[in-house]
Amino acid sequence: MNVPYKLSCIATVVAAIVITNPVSAADEKAGVIRTGSGIDFTPGVNSGLKFDDNITSANASADKLDSWILTVTPAVQAQLIDGSSVFTLDAGIEYGDYFSSDDDNYLDAILKAKAEVDVNQSRRFSLEATYISGHEDRGSGIFEGNSGADQDEPNTYDVSSVGGFYEYGAKTTPARIRANAKYLTKEYSNFESITQFRNFDDTTLGATFYYDTRASTSIFIDFQNVDTVYEVVDPTGDRDSATNTAKVGVEWLATASTEGSIGIGYQRKGFDNDAREDFSGLSWDANVTWTPLTYSAFDFSTGRTSRDPNGAGDFIRGTSYGVKWHHEWSELFTSSVGFKQVNDDYTGIAREDKSKIYQFGLNYYVTRWLTLNTGVDIIEVDSTDNQFAYDRNIYFIKAEMTL
Repeated sequence: MNVPYKLSCIATVVAAIVITNPVSAADEKAGVIRTGSGIDFTPGVNSGLKFDDNITSANASADKLDSWILTVTPAVQAQLIDGSSVFTLDAGIEYGDYFSSDDDNYLDAILKAKAEVDVNQSRRFSLEATYISGHEDRGSGIFEGNSGADQDEPNTYDVSSVGGFYEYGAKTTPARIRANAKYLTKEYSNFESITQFRNFDDTTLGATFYYDTRASTSIFIDFQNVDTVYEVVDPTGDRDSATNTAKVGVEWLATASTEGSIGIGYQRKGFDNDAREDFSGLSWDANVTWTPLTYSAFDFSTGRTSRDPNGAGDFIRGTSYGVKWHHEWSELFTSSVGFKQVNDDYTGIAREDKSKIYQFGLNYYVTRWLTLNTGVDIIEVDSTDNQFAYDRNIYFIKAEMTL
Protein backbone atom coordinates (compact mmCIF):
# COMPACT_ATOMS: atom_id res chain seq x y z
CA MET A 1 0.00 0.00 0.00
CA ASN A 2 1.48 3.31 -1.05
CA VAL A 3 0.90 5.78 1.79
CA PRO A 4 1.74 9.47 1.19
CA TYR A 5 2.98 10.31 4.69
CA LYS A 6 2.65 13.99 5.60
CA LEU A 7 5.68 14.83 7.73
CA SER A 8 6.33 18.38 6.52
CA CYS A 9 10.13 18.70 6.46
CA ILE A 10 11.25 16.49 9.38
CA ALA A 11 12.70 13.77 7.16
CA THR A 12 14.35 16.43 5.03
CA VAL A 13 16.07 17.95 8.04
CA VAL A 14 17.29 14.60 9.34
CA ALA A 15 18.90 13.98 5.95
CA ALA A 16 20.07 17.53 5.35
CA ILE A 17 22.07 17.90 8.54
CA VAL A 18 24.66 15.47 7.19
CA ILE A 19 24.77 16.79 3.61
CA THR A 20 27.60 19.18 2.85
CA ASN A 21 26.85 22.37 1.00
CA PRO A 22 29.30 23.62 -1.65
CA VAL A 23 30.89 26.17 0.67
CA SER A 24 32.07 23.52 3.12
CA ALA A 25 33.33 20.88 0.71
CA ALA A 26 36.82 21.15 2.11
CA ASP A 27 35.60 20.77 5.69
CA GLU A 28 32.68 18.37 5.40
CA LYS A 29 32.91 17.08 8.95
CA ALA A 30 33.02 20.50 10.62
CA GLY A 31 29.51 20.07 12.04
CA VAL A 32 30.19 16.70 13.69
CA ILE A 33 30.62 16.31 17.44
CA ARG A 34 33.06 13.48 18.01
CA THR A 35 33.08 11.48 21.24
CA GLY A 36 35.56 9.11 22.81
CA SER A 37 33.10 6.23 22.39
CA GLY A 38 33.41 6.51 18.61
CA ILE A 39 29.84 7.79 18.18
CA ASP A 40 29.57 10.98 16.10
CA PHE A 41 26.69 13.41 16.67
CA THR A 42 25.46 15.83 14.00
CA PRO A 43 22.78 18.26 15.23
CA GLY A 44 20.82 20.65 13.04
CA VAL A 45 17.73 22.82 13.02
CA ASN A 46 15.40 24.34 10.44
CA SER A 47 13.30 27.40 11.12
CA GLY A 48 10.83 28.53 8.50
CA LEU A 49 8.14 31.12 7.88
CA LYS A 50 5.56 30.50 5.18
CA PHE A 51 2.28 31.89 3.94
CA ASP A 52 -0.41 29.39 2.90
CA ASP A 53 -3.43 30.86 1.09
CA ASN A 54 -5.63 27.73 1.49
CA ILE A 55 -4.68 25.82 4.63
CA THR A 56 -7.67 23.42 4.46
CA SER A 57 -7.57 22.73 0.68
CA ALA A 58 -11.02 24.27 0.26
CA ASN A 59 -12.72 24.24 -3.13
CA ALA A 60 -14.87 27.37 -2.81
CA SER A 61 -13.25 30.81 -2.46
CA ALA A 62 -15.62 31.69 0.37
CA ASP A 63 -14.34 28.71 2.42
CA LYS A 64 -10.64 29.41 1.98
CA LEU A 65 -8.57 30.20 5.06
CA ASP A 66 -5.05 31.64 4.87
CA SER A 67 -2.36 31.98 7.48
CA TRP A 68 1.28 32.69 8.16
CA ILE A 69 2.94 29.61 9.65
CA LEU A 70 6.10 29.35 11.72
CA THR A 71 7.85 25.97 11.72
CA VAL A 72 10.76 24.91 13.93
CA THR A 73 12.45 21.56 13.24
CA PRO A 74 15.37 20.43 15.40
CA ALA A 75 17.02 17.11 14.50
CA VAL A 76 20.08 15.10 15.42
CA GLN A 77 21.93 12.13 13.95
CA ALA A 78 24.15 9.76 15.92
CA GLN A 79 26.43 7.49 13.91
CA LEU A 80 28.93 4.76 14.75
CA ILE A 81 31.23 3.40 12.05
CA ASP A 82 32.78 0.06 12.98
CA GLY A 83 34.97 -1.17 10.16
CA SER A 84 32.72 -1.66 7.15
CA SER A 85 29.54 -1.55 9.27
CA VAL A 86 27.54 1.61 9.96
CA PHE A 87 25.00 2.15 12.76
CA THR A 88 22.81 5.26 12.61
CA LEU A 89 20.13 6.82 14.82
CA ASP A 90 18.08 9.78 13.54
CA ALA A 91 15.63 11.81 15.62
CA GLY A 92 13.68 14.95 14.85
CA ILE A 93 10.55 16.91 15.70
CA GLU A 94 8.66 19.68 13.94
CA TYR A 95 6.35 22.22 15.53
CA GLY A 96 4.02 24.24 13.33
CA ASP A 97 2.38 27.42 14.65
CA TYR A 98 -0.46 28.92 12.55
CA PHE A 99 -0.75 32.64 13.30
CA SER A 100 -4.39 32.89 12.15
CA SER A 101 -5.66 29.44 13.15
CA ASP A 102 -4.52 27.82 16.39
CA ASP A 103 -6.69 24.80 15.54
CA ASP A 104 -4.16 23.81 12.87
CA ASN A 105 -1.04 23.82 15.08
CA TYR A 106 0.82 20.50 15.09
CA LEU A 107 3.78 18.63 16.55
CA ASP A 108 5.29 15.81 14.47
CA ALA A 109 8.16 13.50 15.39
CA ILE A 110 10.33 10.82 13.81
CA LEU A 111 12.77 8.31 15.28
CA LYS A 112 14.74 5.97 13.03
CA ALA A 113 17.46 3.42 13.75
CA LYS A 114 19.45 1.67 11.02
CA ALA A 115 22.24 -0.91 10.93
CA GLU A 116 24.22 -1.67 7.75
CA VAL A 117 26.51 -4.64 8.29
CA ASP A 118 28.99 -6.34 5.96
CA VAL A 119 29.41 -9.88 7.32
CA ASN A 120 32.11 -10.68 4.80
CA GLN A 121 32.93 -10.06 1.15
CA SER A 122 29.90 -12.06 -0.05
CA ARG A 123 27.25 -11.35 2.58
CA ARG A 124 25.71 -8.17 3.94
CA PHE A 125 22.47 -7.12 5.58
CA SER A 126 20.59 -4.04 6.70
CA LEU A 127 18.00 -3.60 9.45
CA GLU A 128 15.85 -0.51 9.99
CA ALA A 129 13.17 0.46 12.51
CA THR A 130 11.13 3.67 12.31
CA TYR A 131 8.51 5.38 14.46
CA ILE A 132 6.56 8.36 13.13
CA SER A 133 4.06 10.58 14.89
CA GLY A 134 2.54 12.60 12.07
CA HIS A 135 -0.47 14.61 10.99
CA GLU A 136 -2.64 15.36 7.98
CA ASP A 137 -3.63 18.98 7.40
CA ARG A 138 -7.31 19.72 7.88
CA GLY A 139 -9.17 18.97 4.67
CA SER A 140 -6.60 16.41 3.49
CA GLY A 141 -6.05 12.68 3.87
CA ILE A 142 -9.13 10.91 5.19
CA PHE A 143 -10.96 14.25 5.35
CA GLU A 144 -10.10 15.36 1.82
CA GLY A 145 -12.85 17.33 0.13
CA ASN A 146 -14.62 18.63 3.25
CA SER A 147 -12.50 21.83 3.70
CA GLY A 148 -11.86 20.96 7.35
CA ALA A 149 -15.50 21.62 8.25
CA ASP A 150 -15.74 18.44 10.34
CA GLN A 151 -12.39 18.93 12.09
CA ASP A 152 -11.42 21.06 15.06
CA GLU A 153 -7.78 19.93 14.77
CA PRO A 154 -5.51 18.13 12.27
CA ASN A 155 -5.89 14.39 11.85
CA THR A 156 -3.02 12.61 13.65
CA TYR A 157 -1.52 9.14 13.30
CA ASP A 158 1.31 6.87 14.42
CA VAL A 159 3.34 4.72 12.04
CA SER A 160 5.72 1.98 13.19
CA SER A 161 7.80 -0.17 10.87
CA VAL A 162 10.64 -2.64 11.00
CA GLY A 163 12.38 -4.26 8.06
CA GLY A 164 15.55 -4.93 6.20
CA PHE A 165 17.31 -7.05 3.61
CA TYR A 166 19.91 -9.77 3.31
CA GLU A 167 22.16 -9.79 0.25
CA TYR A 168 24.39 -12.58 -1.01
CA GLY A 169 27.09 -12.15 -3.62
CA ALA A 170 30.39 -10.33 -3.70
CA LYS A 171 30.27 -6.85 -5.15
CA THR A 172 33.21 -7.79 -7.35
CA THR A 173 31.23 -10.59 -9.03
CA PRO A 174 28.48 -10.06 -11.64
CA ALA A 175 25.55 -11.68 -9.78
CA ARG A 176 23.91 -10.79 -6.45
CA ILE A 177 20.59 -11.70 -4.86
CA ARG A 178 18.75 -9.76 -2.17
CA ALA A 179 15.80 -10.85 0.00
CA ASN A 180 13.81 -8.18 1.81
CA ALA A 181 11.02 -8.04 4.39
CA LYS A 182 9.12 -5.26 6.15
CA TYR A 183 6.24 -4.93 8.59
CA LEU A 184 4.42 -1.60 8.89
CA THR A 185 1.43 -0.53 10.95
CA LYS A 186 -0.46 2.76 10.76
CA GLU A 187 -3.01 3.81 13.37
CA TYR A 188 -4.92 7.07 13.62
CA SER A 189 -5.21 8.64 17.06
CA ASN A 190 -8.25 10.95 16.81
CA PHE A 191 -11.68 11.13 15.11
CA GLU A 192 -11.93 7.38 15.78
CA SER A 193 -15.51 7.01 14.54
CA ILE A 194 -14.18 7.80 11.04
CA THR A 195 -10.48 6.95 11.11
CA GLN A 196 -10.79 3.48 12.66
CA PHE A 197 -11.61 2.12 9.20
CA ARG A 198 -8.22 3.23 7.86
CA ASN A 199 -5.97 1.64 10.49
CA PHE A 200 -3.99 -1.09 8.74
CA ASP A 201 -0.97 -3.41 8.75
CA ASP A 202 1.29 -4.03 5.74
CA THR A 203 3.54 -7.08 5.42
CA THR A 204 6.04 -6.96 2.57
CA LEU A 205 8.16 -9.85 1.31
CA GLY A 206 10.33 -9.65 -1.77
CA ALA A 207 13.48 -10.60 -3.63
CA THR A 208 15.71 -8.92 -6.20
CA PHE A 209 18.29 -10.47 -8.48
CA TYR A 210 21.07 -8.21 -9.81
CA TYR A 211 23.41 -8.91 -12.70
CA ASP A 212 26.22 -6.40 -13.25
CA THR A 213 26.95 -5.94 -16.93
CA ARG A 214 29.88 -3.66 -16.18
CA ALA A 215 31.34 -1.73 -13.25
CA SER A 216 28.54 0.84 -12.96
CA THR A 217 25.46 -0.83 -14.50
CA SER A 218 23.16 -3.56 -13.14
CA ILE A 219 20.20 -5.37 -14.67
CA PHE A 220 17.67 -6.46 -12.06
CA ILE A 221 14.59 -8.66 -11.70
CA ASP A 222 12.41 -7.72 -8.74
CA PHE A 223 9.36 -9.32 -7.12
CA GLN A 224 7.42 -7.80 -4.21
CA ASN A 225 4.33 -9.05 -2.35
CA VAL A 226 2.40 -6.73 0.00
CA ASP A 227 -0.42 -8.08 2.20
CA THR A 228 -2.64 -5.30 3.58
CA VAL A 229 -4.97 -6.01 6.51
CA TYR A 230 -7.34 -3.42 7.98
CA GLU A 231 -8.14 -3.57 11.69
CA VAL A 232 -11.85 -2.74 11.28
CA VAL A 233 -14.02 -3.72 8.32
CA ASP A 234 -15.07 -0.69 6.28
CA PRO A 235 -18.86 -0.01 6.07
CA THR A 236 -18.57 -0.43 2.29
CA GLY A 237 -17.00 -3.87 2.67
CA ASP A 238 -13.72 -5.61 3.52
CA ARG A 239 -10.66 -3.80 2.06
CA ASP A 240 -8.00 -6.45 2.82
CA SER A 241 -5.86 -7.15 -0.24
CA ALA A 242 -2.66 -8.64 -1.66
CA THR A 243 -0.55 -6.70 -4.17
CA ASN A 244 2.06 -8.50 -6.27
CA THR A 245 4.51 -6.60 -8.45
CA ALA A 246 7.13 -8.09 -10.79
CA LYS A 247 9.60 -5.84 -12.62
CA VAL A 248 12.69 -5.97 -14.74
CA GLY A 249 14.96 -3.01 -15.14
CA VAL A 250 18.36 -1.42 -15.10
CA GLU A 251 20.13 0.90 -12.68
CA TRP A 252 23.41 2.67 -13.14
CA LEU A 253 25.76 4.94 -11.26
CA ALA A 254 27.10 8.14 -12.74
CA THR A 255 28.36 7.40 -16.25
CA ALA A 256 29.17 10.26 -18.56
CA SER A 257 26.34 12.69 -17.71
CA THR A 258 23.54 10.43 -16.41
CA GLU A 259 22.65 8.12 -13.53
CA GLY A 260 19.44 6.52 -12.33
CA SER A 261 17.16 3.50 -12.53
CA ILE A 262 14.32 2.33 -14.78
CA GLY A 263 11.97 -0.55 -14.00
CA ILE A 264 8.91 -1.83 -15.82
CA GLY A 265 6.66 -4.77 -15.11
CA TYR A 266 3.27 -6.08 -14.11
CA GLN A 267 1.21 -5.46 -10.98
CA ARG A 268 -1.81 -7.34 -9.68
CA LYS A 269 -3.95 -6.24 -6.74
CA GLY A 270 -6.48 -8.77 -5.50
CA PHE A 271 -9.09 -8.15 -2.77
CA ASP A 272 -10.39 -10.71 -0.30
CA ASN A 273 -13.80 -9.14 -0.91
CA ASP A 274 -15.17 -10.44 -4.24
CA ALA A 275 -17.42 -7.37 -4.50
CA ARG A 276 -14.37 -5.14 -5.03
CA GLU A 277 -12.72 -4.93 -8.44
CA ASP A 278 -9.24 -6.43 -8.72
CA PHE A 279 -6.53 -4.66 -10.68
CA SER A 280 -3.88 -5.97 -13.04
CA GLY A 281 -1.80 -4.05 -15.51
CA LEU A 282 1.42 -2.32 -16.39
CA SER A 283 3.52 -0.84 -13.60
CA TRP A 284 6.70 1.17 -13.85
CA ASP A 285 9.02 3.58 -12.10
CA ALA A 286 11.95 5.57 -13.43
CA ASN A 287 14.30 8.14 -11.91
CA VAL A 288 17.04 9.60 -14.07
CA THR A 289 19.45 12.46 -13.40
CA TRP A 290 21.02 14.18 -16.37
CA THR A 291 23.99 16.46 -15.67
CA PRO A 292 24.90 18.27 -18.89
CA LEU A 293 27.19 20.60 -16.90
CA THR A 294 28.99 20.09 -13.61
CA TYR A 295 26.91 22.89 -12.09
CA SER A 296 23.54 22.07 -13.64
CA ALA A 297 21.36 18.95 -13.41
CA PHE A 298 17.89 17.74 -14.42
CA ASP A 299 15.94 15.09 -12.49
CA PHE A 300 13.30 13.16 -14.45
CA SER A 301 10.83 10.80 -12.81
CA THR A 302 7.73 8.82 -13.75
CA GLY A 303 5.80 5.96 -12.24
CA ARG A 304 2.58 3.99 -12.27
CA THR A 305 1.17 1.92 -9.43
CA SER A 306 -2.03 1.22 -7.50
CA ARG A 307 -2.83 2.39 -3.98
CA ASP A 308 -5.76 2.40 -1.58
CA PRO A 309 -7.94 5.54 -1.45
CA ASN A 310 -8.44 7.80 1.57
CA GLY A 311 -12.22 7.66 1.11
CA ALA A 312 -14.65 5.99 -1.27
CA GLY A 313 -13.60 3.64 -4.06
CA ASP A 314 -11.77 0.32 -4.34
CA PHE A 315 -8.32 1.52 -5.36
CA ILE A 316 -6.50 4.25 -7.27
CA ARG A 317 -4.42 3.77 -10.40
CA GLY A 318 -1.89 6.57 -10.11
CA THR A 319 0.43 7.76 -12.86
CA SER A 320 3.03 10.45 -12.15
CA TYR A 321 5.48 12.51 -14.20
CA GLY A 322 8.02 14.99 -12.90
CA VAL A 323 11.03 17.09 -13.84
CA LYS A 324 13.26 19.32 -11.71
CA TRP A 325 16.17 21.55 -12.69
CA HIS A 326 18.96 22.35 -10.21
CA HIS A 327 21.51 25.02 -11.08
CA GLU A 328 24.52 26.42 -9.20
CA TRP A 329 24.90 30.07 -10.20
CA SER A 330 27.91 30.49 -7.92
CA GLU A 331 29.39 28.93 -4.79
CA LEU A 332 26.82 30.89 -2.78
CA PHE A 333 23.63 30.79 -4.89
CA THR A 334 21.68 27.82 -6.27
CA SER A 335 18.17 27.53 -7.69
CA SER A 336 15.62 24.82 -8.41
CA VAL A 337 12.57 24.76 -10.67
CA GLY A 338 10.26 21.76 -10.73
CA PHE A 339 6.98 20.42 -12.07
CA LYS A 340 5.08 17.26 -11.17
CA GLN A 341 1.77 15.91 -12.43
CA VAL A 342 -0.17 13.03 -10.89
CA ASN A 343 -3.19 11.47 -12.60
CA ASP A 344 -5.39 9.39 -10.27
CA ASP A 345 -8.05 7.13 -11.79
CA TYR A 346 -10.43 5.74 -9.15
CA THR A 347 -12.01 2.30 -9.46
CA GLY A 348 -15.33 1.54 -7.77
CA ILE A 349 -16.54 5.14 -8.14
CA ALA A 350 -16.68 7.64 -11.01
CA ARG A 351 -13.78 9.96 -10.16
CA GLU A 352 -10.59 11.11 -11.83
CA ASP A 353 -8.14 13.61 -10.33
CA LYS A 354 -5.31 15.51 -11.98
CA SER A 355 -2.83 17.23 -9.67
CA LYS A 356 -0.16 19.67 -10.81
CA ILE A 357 2.61 21.02 -8.57
CA TYR A 358 4.95 23.83 -9.62
CA GLN A 359 8.01 24.50 -7.44
CA PHE A 360 10.44 27.43 -7.47
CA GLY A 361 13.29 27.82 -4.97
CA LEU A 362 16.48 29.77 -4.27
CA ASN A 363 19.25 28.78 -1.86
CA TYR A 364 21.85 31.11 -0.39
CA TYR A 365 24.77 29.53 1.48
CA VAL A 366 25.55 32.24 4.01
CA THR A 367 28.20 30.25 5.88
CA ARG A 368 29.15 26.61 6.32
CA TRP A 369 26.55 26.28 9.08
CA LEU A 370 23.72 28.45 7.69
CA THR A 371 21.70 28.14 4.47
CA LEU A 372 18.72 30.32 3.55
CA ASN A 373 15.95 28.97 1.28
CA THR A 374 13.06 30.84 -0.26
CA GLY A 375 10.48 29.91 -2.87
CA VAL A 376 6.90 29.00 -3.67
CA ASP A 377 4.89 25.81 -4.19
CA ILE A 378 1.86 26.17 -6.47
CA ILE A 379 -0.69 23.34 -6.27
CA GLU A 380 -3.58 22.87 -8.71
CA VAL A 381 -5.97 19.94 -8.32
CA ASP A 382 -8.75 19.28 -10.84
CA SER A 383 -11.31 16.52 -10.35
CA THR A 384 -14.39 15.17 -12.10
CA ASP A 385 -15.96 15.48 -8.62
CA ASN A 386 -15.75 19.22 -8.01
CA GLN A 387 -15.70 18.68 -4.25
CA PHE A 388 -12.07 17.57 -4.47
CA ALA A 389 -10.77 20.34 -6.76
CA TYR A 390 -8.77 23.20 -5.23
CA ASP A 391 -5.86 25.61 -5.69
CA ARG A 392 -3.20 26.27 -3.06
CA ASN A 393 -0.13 28.51 -3.01
CA ILE A 394 2.57 28.29 -0.34
CA TYR A 395 5.29 30.96 -0.12
CA PHE A 396 8.20 30.24 2.20
CA ILE A 397 11.55 31.29 3.59
CA LYS A 398 13.64 28.92 5.71
CA ALA A 399 16.92 28.88 7.58
CA GLU A 400 18.86 25.57 7.80
CA MET A 401 21.46 25.52 10.55
CA THR A 402 24.11 23.04 11.74
CA LEU A 403 27.05 23.43 14.10
